[in-house]
Amino acid sequence: MNPLRSPLVAVPGESSDPLAGIWIAEDIEAILDGVRSGNWIDGTLGATSAGLDTLAFVSDPIGGLLQYGVAWIIEHVKPLTEALDWLAGDPTQISAHAQTWRNISAALRDRAAELDHGVRSDTTDWVGEAADAYRTWSGQQRDSVGALATAAETMAAITEGAGTLIAAVRTMVRDAIAVLVSRLISYASEMVFTLGLATPLVVEQVSTLCASWATRIAGWLRGLVHSLERLRGLSGRMDDAIEAIKTLLTRLRGRSDGLTTPSGTPDPGRKPRGNRTAAHPTRLKEKPLRRENESADALAQNGYDVEQNPPTKPNGKNPDYRIEGEYFDNYAPQTGNLDNIRKKLSEKVSEDQADRLVLNLDDTTRSTADIEGMLRRRPIAGLRQILVVKDGTVVPFFPFEG
Repeated sequence: MNPLRSPLVAVPGESSDPLAGIWIAEDIEAILDGVRSGNWIDGTLGATSAGLDTLAFVSDPIGGLLQYGVAWIIEHVKPLTEALDWLAGDPTQISAHAQTWRNISAALRDRAAELDHGVRSDTTDWVGEAADAYRTWSGQQRDSVGALATAAETMAAITEGAGTLIAAVRTMVRDAIAVLVSRLISYASEMVFTLGLATPLVVEQVSTLCASWATRIAGWLRGLVHSLERLRGLSGRMDDAIEAIKTLLTRLRGRSDGLTTPSGTPDPGRKPRGNRTAAHPTRLKEKPLRRENESADALAQNGYDVEQNPPTKPNGKNPDYRIEGEYFDNYAPQTGNLDNIRKKLSEKVSEDQADRLVLNLDDTTRSTADIEGMLRRRPIAGLRQILVVKDGTVVPFFPFEG
């Protein structure tokens, strides 16, 4: 993985993209580009262009709609006013939230600049391998903070994008209702001037017109919902990227202390303590249970103090082991599907079964490199440690090195 260049320093002869080289930063930049491009907006809405200024404008008919007559009347007729206000939201709050994210982004960029300046000024005369290692380490911190700044800018764009689209759809709906009401007034005039003779024709025209506009407005609202769902998908990708940066910063800042390590030396005759898990010796469906026992044996033989099926945790969960005093749960995937493997690992953590896991790879075609790549792309929030067991060998697997 190549280090990310400082967003504040241009290096001659290299790419001008300040985020090139690290997948996390590149993914965040791609999400930001996607939000700004408007590709998430449903095609049924056309080229919506109302901004937050328009949102404030249509929320204040007295200040801006006197010239429109009918539109001004609409804004003061219940329940149309309530419906339009619900669709509009609060433009002041939307702008404030977006600006808050931009303030966060600016503060993070300032912090990245401070880190960059500090390293450059403090290590000018320091040479050698230790100096190079320190510069690499500090550069990764700086670049991770810079990526977080871009993430905050993306959140501002998402917030403002949603508000702007809602404002545009609200304007479309308001104007559609204005057209409808103006025609209804015209039809009402026909009834008055013809002394009621035109009533049957007017009723038919009104019914047809109302149905037509109702269908059109419903289509716009569906398009709005579809658009916001797509925008939410981009926001979900952003959550994954931010978790990846947090994991990287945690590792860089040395907060991985407290990892479980063996208290003893390897001993082929060493056995785990506690109660073995009951497992039939040949039934296929009980293979995961057999792997659970085999993992415990391998851990004990590699110097770990292992207690199988320890007392229930305070939260009522029953992890498979207590290793060196810490709860661990075992998982022996029978599949090569990386998404399914990640899902199972994530569930164990999110459901508070255990945040430290033993991963037995004896029954999957996937390698540790495959699984590492998957977890680097899509980190699991709250995961503290993974010990891999393969063919009787125990390898500290997560947190990753480098």
